[in-house]
Amino acid sequence: MRGLGRFDEAQAHVERALAAFRAEGEAYNTARALTDLSEVLLAREEPGAALPLIDEAIRILSEENADQHVEHLRRLRERCSDLREE
Repeated sequence: MRGLGRFDEAQAHVERALAAFRAEGEAYNTARALTDLSEVLLAREEPGAALPLIDEAIRILSEENADQHVEHLRRLRERCSDLREE
C-alpha cells in the first residue's frame, strides 16, 4: 500500500502487525515491522517519527546478527538526517 501512496492504510496494517509481533515476543518480526513502519513514515516525510523506530530495529536486529538488514536500516537512518536538513 505504501508503494501505491496509500500511507494511512499501510501505516494501520503495519501498526497492527507490530502490536501482534510485540505481544508474541517475536523479536525479528517486530524489527521487520518497525522497519516497514519507518519506511511509511519516511515516505510521508516524517523523519522525526521514523528515527526512534529505526534505532529500535537496529538494536533488535544487531542482537539477531541480521547484518544485511541492519545495513538497510542504517541507510534509512541516513535518509532521516537528509530529510531533516531539507
